Amino acid sequence: MELSQLLNEIRANYEKLLTRNQIETVLSTRIQLEEDLSKKMDKDEEALKAAQAELKEARRQWHHLQVEIESLHAVERGLENSLHASEQHYQMQLQDLETVIEGLEKELQEVRRGIEKQLQEHEMLLNTKMRLEQEIATYRRLLEKEEIRYYGCIQGGKKEQKPTTSRVGFVLPSAIINEISFSTKVPQKYENEKVETVTKQAILNGNVVKESTEAHGTIQTEKVDEVIKEWEGSFFKDNPRLRKKSVSLRFDLHLAATDEGCLQTKQDNLPDIEVRLIMRRSCSIPSIKPPSAAN
Repeated sequence: MELSQLLNEIRANYEKLLTRNQIETVLSTRIQLEEDLSKKMDKDEEALKAAQAELKEARRQWHHLQVEIESLHAVERGLENSLHASEQHYQMQLQDLETVIEGLEKELQEVRRGIEKQLQEHEMLLNTKMRLEQEIATYRRLLEKEEIRYYGCIQGGKKEQKPTTSRVGFVLPSAIINEISFSTKVPQKYENEKVETVTKQAILNGNVVKESTEAHGTIQTEKVDEVIKEWEGSFFKDNPRLRKKSVSLRFDLHLAATDEGCLQTKQDNLPDIEVRLIMRRSCSIPSIKPPSAAN
């Protein structure tokens, strides 16, 4: 009886001790868990604060990047508009340059055609010049023969005195100038060719011993021969006091193409040429006597 009570008491004490130990263990474990949980919560709170700070910074950066992206989009749109405007501008300039190039090519073709035409006209003018030089040489030979024949006729028995010579330049525009007593008029149909005549005389003891006339001007190439013949005929026609047998004439004809005529020549027409005509007349002096005869 006493043993069982003792065992019961021991069991009760042991159970109390176990219960106390369990309670202490549970309390210590709970305290440890609470401490660990508190530390973990502190760490998690710090991590949360750090994460919130990072998130805030990320949001700020995202907003900044968003603004920058919008700015870049605006710049891109501006550059696209500028590129489009530049393309249109340079396209218009390219079209203008193409038009200018086409115009220059046409002008170049016209210049080439003009050069070819001028070459043809120059060749035609050279041919005309050669033909006129041949005619002039023929006139000169005939006049020299006539002058030699005349001097050969008057050399017998008369004292020859070499007369003085004077030359006058006359410019061929429409007025007619008559000086002293000798003149060569241009026919009326050539008055529009710009013609004028001037004459001078060499007089010895009241006698005309020599007369000379020089002319230069511009006439049409096709009318050169006709004008020369008219001048030769009008020389004696306008001066009836002269006789061919007592007059020695010499015509020197000088021709030169005028620059303006070459540049402004119409198609299928020869250019005007500059003409210089020199006419000389030598007369016999029958009234002159030697000094001994005069005394």
